[in-house]
Amino acid sequence: MNSCCQLKQMSSGFCVFGEIIKRGFEPDLVTVSILLKGMCADGKVLDAVQVFDKMCERGFQGDGVIYGILINGLCSIGHPGMALELHRKMENSSCQGTLLTFSMVIDAFCKDGVVDEAASVFSEMVSKQISPDAVVYGSLIHGFCGLGRLKEAVNVFDEMVSRGLTPDLIMYNTLIHGFCQVGMWGEAVKIFNRMVENGISPDVVTFTTLIDSLGKEGKTGEAQRIFDLMIRQGAKPDIRTYNSLLSGLCSNGHLDEATKLFGLIVDQGLELDAFSYNIMISGYCKSWKMDEAFELFQKMHDNVIKPTIVTYNTLIGMLFQEGQVSTAQKMFNEMHVYGQSPALSTYTVMLDGLCKHGHIEEALDLFHSLESTNKKPSIEHFSILIDGMWRAGKSEEARKMFTEISEKGLSLDVVTYNIMLSGLCKQSMSLEANKLLMEMEEKGCVPDSISFNTLSHGLLREKEVEKAMNRLEEMRRRSFSADEGVTSLLLRLAMKDEQCRAALESLPDVI
Repeated sequence: MNSCCQLKQMSSGFCVFGEIIKRGFEPDLVTVSILLKGMCADGKVLDAVQVFDKMCERGFQGDGVIYGILINGLCSIGHPGMALELHRKMENSSCQGTLLTFSMVIDAFCKDGVVDEAASVFSEMVSKQISPDAVVYGSLIHGFCGLGRLKEAVNVFDEMVSRGLTPDLIMYNTLIHGFCQVGMWGEAVKIFNRMVENGISPDVVTFTTLIDSLGKEGKTGEAQRIFDLMIRQGAKPDIRTYNSLLSGLCSNGHLDEATKLFGLIVDQGLELDAFSYNIMISGYCKSWKMDEAFELFQKMHDNVIKPTIVTYNTLIGMLFQEGQVSTAQKMFNEMHVYGQSPALSTYTVMLDGLCKHGHIEEALDLFHSLESTNKKPSIEHFSILIDGMWRAGKSEEARKMFTEISEKGLSLDVVTYNIMLSGLCKQSMSLEANKLLMEMEEKGCVPDSISFNTLSHGLLREKEVEKAMNRLEEMRRRSFSADEGVTSLLLRLAMKDEQCRAALESLPDVI
């Protein structure tokens, strides 16, 4: 049977197992453990648990090895709850939980994002006088960091140190990454310094994480210093390190420095990847250096680096900003030639660009072509088209498309409603807009400050002062403030209209 299980011939293994029982023999612990281990290795973990349960009904008693096999199997397929239940069953029998079994359950809960349950199992383990090791602490630290609960992660880290256990590089990196993810680069640097003081040498992951975070925070000088420290300590930057530094420089307007660094990467013997090119292309586009951006795009092809969706979205978006509508359309159509299928985000860029330049019919044609693919248009695509229709004076078409959204199985969001409110108000249909806002709330979509300001402005323009004041009063209750457009219109009306002046005096908190 052992041979059958090792060869993953489980049907043959079951035949042997059945023959053992058929001949009146009771399978021993070793035989059962071989069968269950083979089933788990074959991905049949739940079946293995079922077999074990049926055997227990026949009076079989498992040992720590068998329970360990099943608990490990359940944890490996993401069933920590069932693993804990089996662990409880084990402890109610003659077997006791071990550091290994507790560790497996804790790690599985952490990976499943149920860290509080993991912490509860951890406390239970400690209460049974089982001393946690670095692996258990590492699971908890990773779990808390993954949920952004960094204070608790540090507490676990400190408790581990107080027990005389030495944190490893991975634990330090986990904490540093956690702090960087929430923008607490100062705390990340503190952990970094603590790591160095304790004799743990940072690796490329440590340095790259810090450089990336500092760049996103706009602290390119500090990022450069960390990079220089990395070189001095003999850690070799990889392409991700350079990309992080490039991104920080480009995002913060240091395009010349980024260009120099881009050239240096090749000199260092590293291969530029699509991310490297995308960062620089985006940087050039933001600085309106389209020639340089397209030169890099051509180099991607020359170096057999396939442009990504991000590459195309960036360049197409910039072409629209420069008013080069036909060139943007041509680039979109050529994507297939280079083996790249447009993503939903690409359609978003195209529809937005076409609508903003008044090419509504072409935008609608593109939208219908999107509907004919296996990609489902999002509420954002509808919103862009509706906005474009209002801008082009196609109010009936805009209203018709708005009513069709729900039929497509999509939920209207505040952005779509705001577009409709704006369109209606600009067409002097503020009373209809007022009804739409009420309908919006009835359908569970909460209006925001833009909703109220748009409607209030429309009502005031049409001299619907009482209704406008009701909306302004509602704004006050929701702690919204009137924008500059509403405020200036209110003040102008107050000079001419006694009712408006009196109402305005009663709402001092709105403006």
